[in-house]
Amino acid sequence: MRHKGLAAVAVVVLVLFCLVSCAGKPAPVRTGVAPRAPSEPDALSLLARADPLAGSRQLVLVVTPDWGSITGRMALFERDAPGAPWRRILAPFPVTVGRTGLAFGRGLHGQGPSLPEVPAKREGDGKAPAGAFSLTMGFSYAPKSLGFAPKLPMHHVTADTVCVETPDSRRYNAILDEATAGPPDWVSPDRMLRPDGLYKNGVFVAHNTSPVVPGAGSCIFLHSWRGPDSPTAGCTAMEPGRVVELLRVLDAAKNPVMVQLPRAMVGRLGPDWGLPDMPVDGS
Repeated sequence: MRHKGLAAVAVVVLVLFCLVSCAGKPAPVRTGVAPRAPSEPDALSLLARADPLAGSRQLVLVVTPDWGSITGRMALFERDAPGAPWRRILAPFPVTVGRTGLAFGRGLHGQGPSLPEVPAKREGDGKAPAGAFSLTMGFSYAPKSLGFAPKLPMHHVTADTVCVETPDSRRYNAILDEATAGPPDWVSPDRMLRPDGLYKNGVFVAHNTSPVVPGAGSCIFLHSWRGPDSPTAGCTAMEPGRVVELLRVLDAAKNPVMVQLPRAMVGRLGPDWGLPDMPVDGS
C-alpha cells in the first residue's frame, strides 16, 4: 500500500509540473499560417489621439477620393479660439496632388500608422504627404507686387534660391539661397526660380521638419498647377489665383495647419481631430 501511495503522489506531481511548465511556454505556431497583423483600428488608435489641431485657429483641409487619386479639393476654415467651432472662409476648390497619390508623412500627427497598402512617404516616390502639417512660411518671386502684406514669414525667391532634396545633406528639406549658404553638400536641388512660374507664389508645408529624417521626403509646397489634370512630384497644386488667396488669408499668429487625407481616412479621424464638414460638390 505504501508503494501505491507513493506512485499516486508521483503521478500528481508530474501532472502539476506539466501544467505549470506548459503554461509558461508560447503556443505552438502552425506552419504555413502567417501571424495575424494588427487590425486597422489598432493601428489608427494612436493617430486618432494625436490632436494635431489643438493650438490652431486656421485649417487648410485637402480631401482626395482615395490613396491613389491625383486630384482632390481644398477648403480653408477659421475659428475664434482652439476648440471653438470652425467656420468656412474659402469654399472647396480643385487641387492636384502627387502623381502616385498620397502616403502618410511626418508632421503634427507623428509618423502616421503602419497600414497594409499605405506606405510611408519617401524621397522621390511621387506621393504627396498625408497627415497634419504646419504652414510656416510663404515664398514669392516678387513679394512686394502682391498688393498686400502677407501675414506669414516670406522668402523672396531669386535665381540663387533652392530647396535641398539630397538626403545626406546637412540642409536637407530646407529653402536657402546658395549665395549665402556656404559650401554646398547637395546636388541637383529644386531650383525655385522656374521658367514655368509654378513657384511664383507658394507656401512651405512643414512635412518632415521636426526632426528632419533623411530620405523621408522634402520640399513640399502649395503652389500653382500646370492644369486640373496635371499631378505633382509630391506637392499640392492649384490655380495661381488660389495660391495668392491663401497668402492673403493665412496668418502665422493663428498657427495655420494643413490636413490632407483621403475621404475614408477623414471619416475615421475627423471626429477625433475635430475636422469640419467638407462638402463633396464644392458648394
